[in-house]
Amino acid sequence: MEKLNMNDVQYAIEHGIIDTACVQEIENMKREEYLKMHPYSITFGSDGYWHTYLPLANKKRKPVKKKHEADIQNAVIDFWKNNTTSTFKTRYQLWMKRQKDCGRSDNTICKYESDYIRFFEGDEIENKDIRNIDTVYLCKFIEKLLKRKEIPYRALQSMIGYINGVFEVAIIDELISKNPAKLVDVPIYKQYCKQPRIKSVEERTMSQSEKSSLLKILDDKYREKPDYIVQYAVELSLYTGMRSSELSGLMWTDIDYLHNTIMIQHAERHNRKTDEYYVTIPKNGKIRSFPLTTEIADVLARVKKAEMKYGYLSEYVFSNENGRIHARTISECMRARTSSEEFYNTKCIHSARRTLNSELSVLDVPRTVRSALIGNTERVNEQYYTYDISDAGYKMAMVSQANKNTALTV
Repeated sequence: MEKLNMNDVQYAIEHGIIDTACVQEIENMKREEYLKMHPYSITFGSDGYWHTYLPLANKKRKPVKKKHEADIQNAVIDFWKNNTTSTFKTRYQLWMKRQKDCGRSDNTICKYESDYIRFFEGDEIENKDIRNIDTVYLCKFIEKLLKRKEIPYRALQSMIGYINGVFEVAIIDELISKNPAKLVDVPIYKQYCKQPRIKSVEERTMSQSEKSSLLKILDDKYREKPDYIVQYAVELSLYTGMRSSELSGLMWTDIDYLHNTIMIQHAERHNRKTDEYYVTIPKNGKIRSFPLTTEIADVLARVKKAEMKYGYLSEYVFSNENGRIHARTISECMRARTSSEEFYNTKCIHSARRTLNSELSVLDVPRTVRSALIGNTERVNEQYYTYDISDAGYKMAMVSQANKNTALTV
């Protein structure tokens, strides 16, 4: 993208692409952003002058005064334009602000903040003027980072995405004319990244014996502590493959007994900035229908009976004395109930999702139907949720059958 000049702006105005009012509004917004960066207040003194301070390199500050407010604002804006506003750290913060203004969620902004600490904090790049950062510098930074920390390749790709965003915004603000991140050959660094451990089928799914063990454990716990409602959510996850957030957000109005379906259209979210929980649409933004089978209806009948007995019944299917049960509590219950020696490893809610999808695959259910039931795209479902869960005896029989007419006889 080429740097815009005044001729470009004038052309856009003359041809009705933008008008002068829009240009002025953009300029005013830029001025406000620079003024917000200023750490000192601007005050009108008894001497008839406007006063503020400008920071110095030695962490001291110098007083500045102007006769008119507009003049001192201009002095502040000019200072930040020519100083720390062009450091990578400041530009990253500005990029985050732009992302938030564009509608990014608080959780996404939290991720940007934590990743900044992970990748950039404490490195010289923080205070580096981005006008002096080129592709060679970025490559050296990446090499140094990978020597210092174990970074998975996907995380490295995300980091490059952040850097790319910072430079694209700097181009828009006319600080630079080219994006040096565009020329970084990211794939060549994959060999130096932390290699993910490939988990076995046994770790990622649940065998029939493990499912039977979990159901027996849950049955015993129902008798031991019948008011512990979260256990019913774990059982329902086995039959539906629902996410913990969807189980938490499931409402009684989502159950359609007339048409024998469950509308999975609510999910819990946790705002990490405010530490607030709220219910919204599912993760993929789509509502899906799931069949209300006999075993699912039985779980729902039992949980309603228990909640009515203990006074927990609310608009949400899974509630206790504190109200709606959170997704994290459901996930923790699954891990707790599968931590004994009957299980190959401790399981999570996603183990149930992978298992149900893989079992449907064995039954030759079309991938389109499976992905719709599980709530994934077909690509994600096939790549991350479909496993060969057939046992050794089945494989032995199938291979023997295939070799039946070709094997040598002695």
